[in-house]
Amino acid sequence: MAFELLPNAHGSTPREFVAFFPNNFEAIENPPLVVFLHGSAERGTDPGLVLKGLETAFQDLQLPALVIFPQCDDHHRAYYGAMDTRVIQAIDQVIAQYAVDPRRIYLVGYSMGGSSNLWLAAKHPGKIAAMVCIAPGITWIGAQAPAALPADEKALFDSMFVAHDRPEAIARSIGNIPVWFLQGTEDQACPIDETRAVVSGLRQLGFAPLETEYDGMGHDTLLTALSEDGLFEWLFSQSCNAAACDFGKAGENRNV
Repeated sequence: MAFELLPNAHGSTPREFVAFFPNNFEAIENPPLVVFLHGSAERGTDPGLVLKGLETAFQDLQLPALVIFPQCDDHHRAYYGAMDTRVIQAIDQVIAQYAVDPRRIYLVGYSMGGSSNLWLAAKHPGKIAAMVCIAPGITWIGAQAPAALPADEKALFDSMFVAHDRPEAIARSIGNIPVWFLQGTEDQACPIDETRAVVSGLRQLGFAPLETEYDGMGHDTLLTALSEDGLFEWLFSQSCNAAACDFGKAGENRNV
């Protein structure tokens, strides 16, 4: 089946999003879902742009899961507001269409997408089973708040990406979600010290985040991280508490 464009049932722009189906997808009962969130350079209205450099990687990985690639509009700087809604709607859609296991929804994000993982996990506790954050950043650049950020989300956003104690705020917001951080030690775009601070904050709260550092590498660590030994075995071993997960409720009354 490989890569396909799925119509966006909710009609938001772009009207399609890319999905990857492994070769044996039909044989996987209640497959898990990997939601891949791209970096800032792949924003726009061409849904194929998000696959830049990734086609071969996912073909080779043949993950035993459905993988979707929601695209962020270029007038948003991350997956907040309407882009947050777009991701959740895409998840609900494929749960209904492909009998995805709502207890096994995973986020994998790079750069802007890795930072957005943290935001989505904080916004939607109980929905995400685990996440992989590759070269994330936690410092909002610029004096202005994000365009189109809902007013009722500004306080949380400021605490996580603007305030001086943002690593601790992130740790408090995402602590219950298993997370693996992967990043180059020479990352100039998203300094690794910020990631280390979040990891430290999580550990101080009694959580056990995983962290892999690539000595001497810069920001371009996406393909290296995706091939990290044991990464996806670890990811797929995580699941949400069935009583806490509410994705299933979103699709109960839909025609599959």
